[in-house]
Amino acid sequence: MSTHKVSMRNKRMNKTELESQYVVRAGNEHETERKISDTIEHEIECPRCYNIMTLCSDFDSLYYLCEECDFSLYTLK
Repeated sequence: MSTHKVSMRNKRMNKTELESQYVVRAGNEHETERKISDTIEHEIECPRCYNIMTLCSDFDSLYYLCEECDFSLYTLK
């Protein structure tokens, strides 16, 4: 059985970086396992006022909110 690690990076607006890492163990078709971990920045710079935007969540979505200028930036699924 061999182990492979794949890392994918995706630059989004305002230099937000999303990273997904996949660990795949390859054997026969019954032994394949996948582990997925996503990381996202908790704070980014506001494009409008250059203050700090913090990561917030609604029931079904994630977004960044700047408390200084009340600008919100929603993430895509």
